[in-house]
Amino acid sequence: MHGGGGMDMQPWADKVAASLHAWFPGQQGGQALAEILYGKVNPSGKLPITLDKKAQDNPSYASYSNPLPYYFSSANPPTEMTYSEGLYLGYRGYDKKHAKPLYPFGFGLSYTTYQYSDLKLSSNVLAPGATLQASFKVTNTGDKAGFEVAQLYVQPSKPQVDRPEKELKGFSKVYLKPGESKTVTIALDSRSFAYYSADSVSWKVDPGKFKVLVGKDSENLTLDRTVVALYPEQLTTRDSNPLPIPLRKAVQVQPEQAY
Repeated sequence: MHGGGGMDMQPWADKVAASLHAWFPGQQGGQALAEILYGKVNPSGKLPITLDKKAQDNPSYASYSNPLPYYFSSANPPTEMTYSEGLYLGYRGYDKKHAKPLYPFGFGLSYTTYQYSDLKLSSNVLAPGATLQASFKVTNTGDKAGFEVAQLYVQPSKPQVDRPEKELKGFSKVYLKPGESKTVTIALDSRSFAYYSADSVSWKVDPGKFKVLVGKDSENLTLDRTVVALYPEQLTTRDSNPLPIPLRKAVQVQPEQAY
């Protein structure tokens, strides 16, 4: 399949052994697809969107339940569209509606299988300004080598404000030979547990419990541990950077580097 987004697969999804979504791969797409289909390459892609069972499940459906006026072929089509889902974009909206998707965010098949185990946290307490390390084991339980994209989500327990049920806070792509196991470590800091407060115009962490969830996609999170934030925290602009910790040094300029 080729396309820039999702499509209605519900009528035929259970009638095929597998589906390959190639998006817009460019002039070498045919070569890449052939290598996947003939087994020369083990696929490892994961969905960056959610594919729903029906359009009504989509969090944006209320904003465009009747798309016809927006077609450019119609007379005087509107030039603006309002999306009313707010925070609940993508998988966050499906979680809120308790709508089980056809294929969840982060989903993707492989010619092998993987098992997750042994999730450990460097600390079960989140202190202001501290960084936690979440480590877990991924094992290739099949007979082909491949890459697995392990995903980590954070779920607030009884939040004081309206928040998504869970949010992706880190991922790591790991190569594994058949039977091989590797330990994956993902760093979490205060930004990983924070929400944006319009009142204070800043990112904040409220005291409370959070679950750290790990697995192969947003609907299959087989490992979990609990973190407790003991103190409220209001983040600085610098600490509010949403990029994964290893990437921040590449985009943040130190004061002494100014000119």
